[in-house]
Amino acid sequence: MTGPAPSRRLAVTGALALVLAACAGERAPSGDGPSFYRRIDEGAALDEEAALSLVNAHRARNGAPPLSLDPALTAQARLRAASVAQTDTSTWGEVPKVAPVAARQGGVRRERVSAGYRTLAEAFSGWRDSPPHNAVLLERSGTRLGIAAVDRPGTKYRVYWAIIVE
Repeated sequence: MTGPAPSRRLAVTGALALVLAACAGERAPSGDGPSFYRRIDEGAALDEEAALSLVNAHRARNGAPPLSLDPALTAQARLRAASVAQTDTSTWGEVPKVAPVAARQGGVRRERVSAGYRTLAEAFSGWRDSPPHNAVLLERSGTRLGIAAVDRPGTKYRVYWAIIVE
């Protein structure tokens, strides 16, 4: 035997090239793959339903009830993220907000902002590993979620995020 046929060698070489390219850090365009890996800084829109799914799965693993996506809270989160993007910081200069919510007996409102995460997967992972952000994700009295990401090219952090749970 003299070795694999030329077409098989070509296929193996091509597969090896793909593996090496992946190891070298090349990434798929922002429109390819699961939405939580799409890059906000490359024009992808935040998939709010995927965000809700990630948050609710995390809440379920931790014994917290599910949240529903709230358009009004999402609009408020978008304003928060845009405000932070304007200042080009990773916070809006306030301590984490934990405010009573008058509309619901005993409810609270928790908000956090962050910056620099390019994808929903990165942001969620960072929030889950950050005690103050994780407290927002797991707020037991929460029933509604607002989430937003704002891309601001030319800034230090580029992508700015806000989450609100009520």
